[in-house]
Amino acid sequence: MNSSISNSDSASSAGFSSKRAAIYTVALTTIILASAVVLMNVFTYLAEKNAGDVFGVQRIRSIVQSLDYMAASDGPSVIMFGSSLTKEGFSPRRYDETLTQLGVSATSFNVGVGNMKPSYQLLLAKRMREAYEREGQKAGLAIIEFTPFLTTEARQVFRPFMAEQVTTVLMSSDEVNQRVTQDLEQYARMLMIKYLRNGVSAEAITGGIRYLIGVVQMQTANAAAREVYSEKYQQRIDERKVLQRQLKQQIALEYPLTGKSHVWNPKTQGGLIDMVDLSEASQELVRKLTKNLRDPKTLGKGLDARIECCDILELNFNERSIDEFLAIVEEFKSFSREVVIVMLPSNPEIAKSNPEAIVRQEALIKRVTLQSGVPIMNYQQHPNFSGEQFFDATHLSMDSGRLEFSELLANATAKYLRTSLEKAGSGQRLLP
Repeated sequence: MNSSISNSDSASSAGFSSKRAAIYTVALTTIILASAVVLMNVFTYLAEKNAGDVFGVQRIRSIVQSLDYMAASDGPSVIMFGSSLTKEGFSPRRYDETLTQLGVSATSFNVGVGNMKPSYQLLLAKRMREAYEREGQKAGLAIIEFTPFLTTEARQVFRPFMAEQVTTVLMSSDEVNQRVTQDLEQYARMLMIKYLRNGVSAEAITGGIRYLIGVVQMQTANAAAREVYSEKYQQRIDERKVLQRQLKQQIALEYPLTGKSHVWNPKTQGGLIDMVDLSEASQELVRKLTKNLRDPKTLGKGLDARIECCDILELNFNERSIDEFLAIVEEFKSFSREVVIVMLPSNPEIAKSNPEAIVRQEALIKRVTLQSGVPIMNYQQHPNFSGEQFFDATHLSMDSGRLEFSELLANATAKYLRTSLEKAGSGQRLLP
């Protein structure tokens, strides 16, 4: 009898110890994982704070967080939606000032994001629609950038390691949860990205670390670089670094709240810092830096990058990307009183597609016009723009091109805003 009781007690004790060990194991694992998440988030925060958008989602994240603000803005809103060409080339405040001179009042927002594809932009357009639906409002005017080289086969497969991260940041919770039945492993990764890593994937962290290491290596490899580049060109590179550092410091001093200009900021309506915002000394730095960036060798390297990422000279288009762009237009039509498509100016001295590519592009423009039912304003070959209005192969410059284009666009779209205001006056709203 005593032996039986003793055995029972031993078994009970062993079971209790086993449960306790399991609890300790789970608790320890949780602490380790939580600590790892905290450390990783601290790392990404510090990296973005000091080195900029090294993981490629900082501006995307800030735009998503600002959608309700845009939708709730007073008066008619104008959404300028597009890629880095829009981000760099559109000044909301210059646009609004020009509209005011034309007797039209509106608040425009720059929703341009770099390193995007139509599939990513379609998700962002859906999030914008949902924001306007929550407010029961319509945008006064949506201006959608159409850049043909962003719908090429090359662009479709560019930087595949970014796809999961950007898609996750732009997906709704319901869209993420749908992946649980499609790919459980991917679903787990997406949960980590969306809710624990502040939108940064493991692949992007690796890429960010590589970028930071590359910066350090580049800074310590000047001697080797001088053997590759001519002395004159190396002097330009050294001068560029100095100018960039000085300008960054000046902007941080003059505009501490908007110094990180790639982050979407209500104070600049999502646009970048404009020349008018800067002191004369900072404006002079901008002019010197822009002139430096127009060095022929630097422009050539920029063109090579566009060829690699976007097939800018051959323009072999991807059907899926074209369909996604058309779907973007449909999204905006559902929550905007007026919608137009715009093709931004291209650098006539650098980005010259071959004749066959131009024929393909013209056919694509006609197709988009017909299928979307939306007018296209094509500024690609506008006579007001020469190489002097760009700082690289494709982007308008801060010192001249951005302001020129924003004024032209305001003059061209004022009539659409007047029509939009008439519709608003008739009581047309998105929700009853």
